[in-house]
Amino acid sequence: MPHQHRIMVVEDELAVRDLIVELLHDEGHEVVEVSDGRAALQVLERYAAPQHEICLILLDLMLPRMDGISVLRHLAEQRIYIPVVAMSASRAHLATAQEVGAEAVMPKPFDLDALLGIVERTCAGRED
Repeated sequence: MPHQHRIMVVEDELAVRDLIVELLHDEGHEVVEVSDGRAALQVLERYAAPQHEICLILLDLMLPRMDGISVLRHLAEQRIYIPVVAMSASRAHLATAQEVGAEAVMPKPFDLDALLGIVERTCAGRED
C-alpha cells in the first residue's frame, strides 16, 4: 500500500466531495473534509503541529463564506506552505489560482485518474 498522507478536501458540493473522499480513502489516504473556505482555515489551525500536518489541499474555488482564491491569498499572506490543487469549471478562476500560489489546477469536471496522479506527484516529496 502507498504511503498514507493527510489530505484536506475543500468542496461545497456534497456529491463531488464524497466522490473525492472515497477515492482518496481507497488509495489509503487520511482525509479531512470541509465545505467552505473559512472552515478550511479553521481546520488548518488545528492541524498546524508537524505530527498532524496536512500534505495537500484539494480546493474548490467557488465556495460559500470564503472562496478558494481568498483561501490561497490567506495562505500566502500567512506564509503557510501547503501545496494546493485548485479545482474549478472556470478557466479564469484556475488561472487566477495559479497566479496566487496554487501548486496545480484541475478543471472540472475532472478525470479521477488525473486527480490521483496529481495527488501522488504532489505528496511524493512529503514522505515522513
